Amino acid sequence: MKKTIYILVVISICSISCNKNWVDLKPTTQVPSQEAIKNIFDADYAINGIYSTLQNYEYYGARMQYYADVTGDDMQATGTNKRASAYYMMYTTPDNSYTSLWSLPYQVIRYANNLLSQIDDLSITPSETTKRDDIKGQALALRALALFDVTRVHGSTFTKDNGASLGGVIVTEVVGPNYQPTRNTVAECYTQIIKDLTDAILLLKVTKNDGKINKWGAKTLLSRVYLYKGDNPNALIQAEEAITGALANGYKLWTNAEYGSATAAWKSRFTTEVLFEVVNTITDRAGNDGIAYLHWSGGYNDIVLTSDFLTLLEEDPLDVRNKITALITSSSSFNKTRKIYLLKYTGADTDVRNANIPVLRLSEAYLNAAEASVKTGDNTKATTYLNAIVQRANPAKTVVGTTVTLNMVTKERRKEFVGEGQRQFDALRNNETIKRIGGWHISGLLPEVTSYNRDYFHAILPIPRYEIDANPNLKNQQNPGYSK
Repeated sequence: MKKTIYILVVISICSISCNKNWVDLKPTTQVPSQEAIKNIFDADYAINGIYSTLQNYEYYGARMQYYADVTGDDMQATGTNKRASAYYMMYTTPDNSYTSLWSLPYQVIRYANNLLSQIDDLSITPSETTKRDDIKGQALALRALALFDVTRVHGSTFTKDNGASLGGVIVTEVVGPNYQPTRNTVAECYTQIIKDLTDAILLLKVTKNDGKINKWGAKTLLSRVYLYKGDNPNALIQAEEAITGALANGYKLWTNAEYGSATAAWKSRFTTEVLFEVVNTITDRAGNDGIAYLHWSGGYNDIVLTSDFLTLLEEDPLDVRNKITALITSSSSFNKTRKIYLLKYTGADTDVRNANIPVLRLSEAYLNAAEASVKTGDNTKATTYLNAIVQRANPAKTVVGTTVTLNMVTKERRKEFVGEGQRQFDALRNNETIKRIGGWHISGLLPEVTSYNRDYFHAILPIPRYEIDANPNLKNQQNPGYSK
């Protein structure tokens, strides 16, 4: 059988690990094959399987969450042999690179295609139509998220060359074992991503759907996609609609008190600000390899904040985001009395491994709207949306009466989304130079990765060797700078 992940015959849905106790699931043995999605219960089971794939520690359970942080300037690995070290040190090759940020998104796409190929033919009652449509919308949104992830990890940022370079592979149908496609351009991938999200938004629920993506989460994601594409007018439209719709349906930004509280916000599940989160429980989680355990000083202690980031954050000692970093006193020369640990993934109980993982927050919609407003020259809107985040961080601060700049928004994005997997992507799409030169960076960093921009070939990952070997059509489509 071909090894290429995205060309495998659709496998049994029962092979997906779906034992989530936060939803009512059918036993895995009862959905044995591609032909088994016959009713709304089967469809609900199948969509849960897609979320379970996101939960994998090699995807949103950890790796997708730390990749863009440790390749940026705000977080770093604590040594050369840590789980995040290969990304942090940027010495990946087609042979030694982790393959999961290619393979697992295509697993999501494959499962979504299987569900979408059958969902319109389900045997349902009239009362189940709305639920069927919502499940279809979720499958489309998750397929878009997966292709977006592959494209931004393995393809150059759209704004570098207007999407002309190669991105991921677009697969929208169930395919057989002999399917050997070529890569699409970044522009083609964005067209498909936008189409899937636009179609999904028409179908998704407007109400809160714990652990699953709804309309406002999809709109926030679409606003992010438009920002990455450089389509700022549409980014602003989607972000504003996400804010308005979310507020009308019970969402709101955390307050200053909630953000810094030991029990609210970061230690709670399904709060008012989180639009979509990956769910972890004591019986269903990524475990020690999950993002929370990698961040925890009492766990694997793999990933910490950089001194550059702390310098940025400590410009305002009263910024509430100072409260989600920890002061650790140690005899170690590396972390002695340094406030370097991020406390976002702390969990709803004493076990950090049970922490849910936020993927989309309402605060992003505000910051997307602020950035798009700056880029379209609307200072009134830029002020309104940025001020909501600035004053939440420190009620004594305001940007009212100022001209909001892109640098101001970028700083707030760094402080707001540290540890949530956004920094490198934000820097590259805005053509920033990433400088990793402060404080306690490990000595093994090569000079060329201490200061780099989007022209540096290691700024994106190579196509894994096994994909090239399994599909001759990819042989001449490796990313520039990597050996074929």
